[in-house]
Amino acid sequence: MAAPLKLKQQVSATSKPKNLASVSKLPTASILVDTPVSHLEGIYDYWIPSRIDDLVTIGTKVIVPFGSVNADGLVINRSPNQSNDTKLKEIIDVASPSSMVSVQMLEHIEMVRNRFGGSFWSILKQSIPKRVVKEEKMNTVLETESATQENDDFHKFIGRADFGMLNSNQRIKWAVNLPIANDSALFVAKIVLARAQFNQVLLLVPDDKDIRLIKRQIARISKVNVVELSSNLDSSTRYRNFLQTCFGVPRIIIANRSGSFTNLQSDSTVIVLNDLDASHYEQHSPGWNTRDVTLLRNKNSSFIFISASHSLEIARLIDIGWLDHKIYKTNSEISIVASDSNRSYLSTIKKSLSSGSVLVTVSEKGYANVFLCSKCRNSAKCDCGGRLQIKSSKSQPECYLCAKKVSDWHCNYCGDTRPYVISKGIDRNAEEIGKANPNIPIYVSSGTKQIEDLPEGHCIVLSTAGSEPSGEYSAVVMLDGESIFNRPTLRAEEIARHNWFSNLSKLSTKAEVFVSLSNNHPVVQSMLKGSSSFSVKRELENRERAKLPPYYRVASVSGRKLDISKFAENLKNTKNYEITGPVEINDLESKLLIRVESSGGSELVDLLDDVVKIQGVKGKKIFKVRLDPYDL
Repeated sequence: MAAPLKLKQQVSATSKPKNLASVSKLPTASILVDTPVSHLEGIYDYWIPSRIDDLVTIGTKVIVPFGSVNADGLVINRSPNQSNDTKLKEIIDVASPSSMVSVQMLEHIEMVRNRFGGSFWSILKQSIPKRVVKEEKMNTVLETESATQENDDFHKFIGRADFGMLNSNQRIKWAVNLPIANDSALFVAKIVLARAQFNQVLLLVPDDKDIRLIKRQIARISKVNVVELSSNLDSSTRYRNFLQTCFGVPRIIIANRSGSFTNLQSDSTVIVLNDLDASHYEQHSPGWNTRDVTLLRNKNSSFIFISASHSLEIARLIDIGWLDHKIYKTNSEISIVASDSNRSYLSTIKKSLSSGSVLVTVSEKGYANVFLCSKCRNSAKCDCGGRLQIKSSKSQPECYLCAKKVSDWHCNYCGDTRPYVISKGIDRNAEEIGKANPNIPIYVSSGTKQIEDLPEGHCIVLSTAGSEPSGEYSAVVMLDGESIFNRPTLRAEEIARHNWFSNLSKLSTKAEVFVSLSNNHPVVQSMLKGSSSFSVKRELENRERAKLPPYYRVASVSGRKLDISKFAENLKNTKNYEITGPVEINDLESKLLIRVESSGGSELVDLLDDVVKIQGVKGKKIFKVRLDPYDL
């Protein structure tokens, strides 16, 4: 690697190693050492003992002495004898199969590190599962196989031109909208299989539920083997599958976020499903995301971003012409009913139950999360100041802070005892809908109690975002629109639009949709036009004027109040950055937001890396830094 890792070459000087006998003409190895403190991360030269000479290749993990401890290291180069050979420490042992980390993977991780900052080793650990030695001894490498599928009318649905591009080895860069009234898992599976006939395909999905649904559809229409890289697998299976991607060429790999760095052939295709989902963002330092990690792959890779409603980052790449936008429409007769149509959502439910099941989406779990006094409308609060909530129809009001239960609640202002619920949870909605539709089965899918597949028979399913059972519905009722579209977060509208459009793919072709927003709301107009892209251009213009992503890169920096205040003052003096804050997090810490135009992003990353290293050298508490966080 040229100028590897941007780290200064250093040599560890100690006593002469015990065994200098090496049959290799390249007896020294340059090792990137995972040091106990991140600011000492660097490349150090070590002597290779003859007993492991054949095993120590570029991309091999090793164990080396560092100071008074043994540390992990990664071989990034081998070199001939140097004049100071006798001063080098000796590698203790190898800690992985030879060349487990390919040169391409090393370069990929380094580019991600340069974009998001932090240490190389922190990213490497996130990309390699825990070692299971027994799997290295019994691992069998999959042979390259073809990925055929049953013939159907898919070529007619997406058009012969796009079908021809998918079924070829030419490079493509697409942003694809999930079609309305079309099984999304089956649609994605067909794109994966079409592309996999000519090169490797890595499909990155938000969670394990997506993996199961898509694998099931692939198995239904093809006999190709699929390698799964999921954090939900047991450690042995996960490591075994990882080794197959390192030393074999599996045709299809399906993974969640941890598989973003999977080793692939140079002309492979990476497909990212729903890049806006929070699960695509790494929570640990340095906080990368699968979208940007994918875009940093080599120039021969193909990219396909599939979503019901694309993130503004992808929308910008569409806007500048870097990604080709693909919208495929199903022949459907879906009707949209807005909240100002003088119709109740209950009528949509009753009307649609005769032809199928109905999905009702709500914004919150629980029963009555916020309630007021019916008479004076003052909020119900506990003696400690916390708001009271009601967890079920038969439970007493309970404080969400101290968990105190109030057996005989009455208003502290007027004494009235009648609660007025203003924030209904999913359980309260289920109770009300059940009373209006007696003898109809009602299911609740939320949180840890999710239903993966739609139950048989005509029923009503209530769900929170992301918990909707897979299946076909005769109607979808989307409640709490004003609440979810007006949350005080940067991505509130993006996320709400994505969740609502995702549910449209679960509809039958003659379904009805009730939306709890007025007809003139932008998302309702988007639904009427059959495209989530309506009004996105205006959102992009607003973001650019406000100096926000995707036009500006943002760093969130948090730490001790005094340290953050001093750092903010120094930054303001440079006039190179837009500074927001410091904003208090708690009594001890505060947060700073730093914005810079995209072209100046690398300089900001270098600056923050240097600040953290200086803090480490001086023994100060290190700032917590996140580049391009999921939300602000």
